[in-house]
Amino acid sequence: MKNYFKINYTEAFLLILSFTFLNFFNIIFRKLLITINLPESMIFSISYTIPFIFLFIFVSYQAQKKNLIIELSFKISPWYIYLVLFCVMFCMIILNDYISSFVPKDGPLLGNMYKEIEDFFKEEVKNPIPFFSTTVLLAPICEEVLFRGIILNGMLKNKIHPIKAILFSSFLFGLTHMNPWQFIGGLFIGSFIGFIYFTTTSIIDCILLHIFNNAFALFTMFFFIKNEELFSKQKSFNFLLILIISLITTIGCIFLFKKRKKT
Repeated sequence: MKNYFKINYTEAFLLILSFTFLNFFNIIFRKLLITINLPESMIFSISYTIPFIFLFIFVSYQAQKKNLIIELSFKISPWYIYLVLFCVMFCMIILNDYISSFVPKDGPLLGNMYKEIEDFFKEEVKNPIPFFSTTVLLAPICEEVLFRGIILNGMLKNKIHPIKAILFSSFLFGLTHMNPWQFIGGLFIGSFIGFIYFTTTSIIDCILLHIFNNAFALFTMFFFIKNEELFSKQKSFNFLLILIISLITTIGCIFLFKKRKKT
């Protein structure tokens, strides 16, 4: 009988607390990279990856010390599964945008926070290659291995109910983004990706969905930055469209869940 790596609620929370601490410490590390005259194009990618590397080394060491197996499946799903996955993911992105639109973007606290996020993205897109490669490739790989491959997988192996494990791991995923708009996205989109991990057990499927989500978000953001007058306008959503998209999402999720039951 294989002895799998398992994780509970407290351990998962402490892991993400450590990750948050490493990210704060990372500010100092980033300044160090600047002082040694490392190219600006490399600093963003390196400083983003460092906390994940430390965390992965720590988890691997703990698992090895206790002779535990961290089982990650890299299997490829059938083509028709991907057709449904990306169709539902596109619907989820629109629904997430709709839900996030209810969070105010003005006011003394949220207004300043949103302005800082806007300014950060506008600054980073000045170096598009490292920013896009990190956000579209590095981030999905690192984040999926941590939140789905280690935390969600470890909670499922610990016999925690799938719904509770998916929601809690997605809650932690949302928290790490440290702003209300991306928290909603992390919780909402993260729950769907967690559901996909539960149904397909493939970390590859999760990474591909995350890549799709980030790429879509970045190209949309890049378009709005280039069109400032559109960027400042509040998005409007057609209620019937949201209803149809919700129905498609529900049908897609039911289809994927039934496919899991057959395998």
